[in-house]
Amino acid sequence: MLYLIGLGLSEKEISLKAFELLTKIDNIYLDTYTNYFDFDLLWLENSLNKKVSPLSREDIEKNPLFLETAKKEDVALLVSGDPLVATTHTDILLRANKKGIQTKVLHSSSIYSAIAETGLHIYRFGKTASIPYPEENFFPRSFYDVTIENKERNLHTMLLLDVKKEKNLFMNPKEAIDILKRLDENNNIKDIVVISRISHENQRIIYGDMEELAKFEKEFYGPPPHTLVIPAELHFAEEEYLLTLAEIYKNSKNK
Repeated sequence: MLYLIGLGLSEKEISLKAFELLTKIDNIYLDTYTNYFDFDLLWLENSLNKKVSPLSREDIEKNPLFLETAKKEDVALLVSGDPLVATTHTDILLRANKKGIQTKVLHSSSIYSAIAETGLHIYRFGKTASIPYPEENFFPRSFYDVTIENKERNLHTMLLLDVKKEKNLFMNPKEAIDILKRLDENNNIKDIVVISRISHENQRIIYGDMEELAKFEKEFYGPPPHTLVIPAELHFAEEEYLLTLAEIYKNSKNK
């Protein structure tokens, strides 16, 4: 049997149900590719008193040997966040099913639920998009088009930031905001919410004008993971929450 287990947004968010199950399983694997991962693997192994084997992209997508093991024994694949947010893991479930392997999913927190800590109402979010790193002769803008479409419908936009693990690159909010500024020729984007290390001890929620936030260097935003939200017109309750509980960086002319 294959168990697909979400670890949440930090290592100590693992559920009691998942923890108890893992103590009974010997074949435990960890997806270190699909999502940003900064868990303390040694802490997890010591807590379980089990070996946890990290898997690369190739191990998961091209050569999933753990599925062969799951034909005969119980296997657990650990995933940061919620396991079914990434389409990679739905594909794994489909492949397991085709091989006659039983599966079970244990859900956990993800950025899609934790984003509510900004005070923005979940039902007011539109389509999510990702900001990729520009490359030579390639400056993508589809995420910007999604943002504008959402704004026209008075919906918030969650923007996920690019991760290139093979190059050890994790997009910083400074880089993302600079990319947005290049595309926003008509000044459609005024405010941005930056969510840094949500659910960690050093989490921050930062709210301000794009022009003000662009003035800060990378170090200001700290280490990953980060997420941006381009808010639509704020409901009074959303605005009160942000102005009360977030770090505010707004030009007095725009308040």
